Amino acid sequence: MKKSNKNIFVVVLVVVIAVGLLGSGNLFLQAPGTQSAGINAEDVLQTEVPCINPSLPLPQEYHIHPHLQVLIVGQNVEIPKDVGIGVGGCERALHTHDTTGEIHIEPNFYQEFTLRDFFTVWGLQFSRDQISTYKRDADHDIVMTVDGKPNQEFENLILRDKQQIVVEHKKK
Repeated sequence: MKKSNKNIFVVVLVVVIAVGLLGSGNLFLQAPGTQSAGINAEDVLQTEVPCINPSLPLPQEYHIHPHLQVLIVGQNVEIPKDVGIGVGGCERALHTHDTTGEIHIEPNFYQEFTLRDFFTVWGLQFSRDQISTYKRDADHDIVMTVDGKPNQEFENLILRDKQQIVVEHKKK
């Protein structure tokens, strides 16, 4: 085999492996015995949430942990562990470490983040009219509470420490 053909083969092989790894890394992760309610992440993660720069110290005053729960027609959707970790070779400023719904916000710069930012890192669409592929329509509504109170900010909600956020797609 000629050297140029070997180079092309190696490049194609690397691209195939990378596409395979990216595709499997963006699937909605589900623990055994839980129901996913049919939510899947998009094929390609699109995010403007920056990576944490490991060479800079993390400011302890801005290490916060809101909690998110997502319900689809009454079924709890498990927030996957490691959302925002290892994708694209970095740890995003918004990420998870486990499946409890706790969002870690640990930038080494000051920036407010929104609930849309987290859903973007997760790889899902989110707005007042849509959670992943679940849309507001004649038969379904999307509602959100923050700390037990109705909230209409949806994707624009600025995340704060210890917030208890519940987003639900439900029958009217």
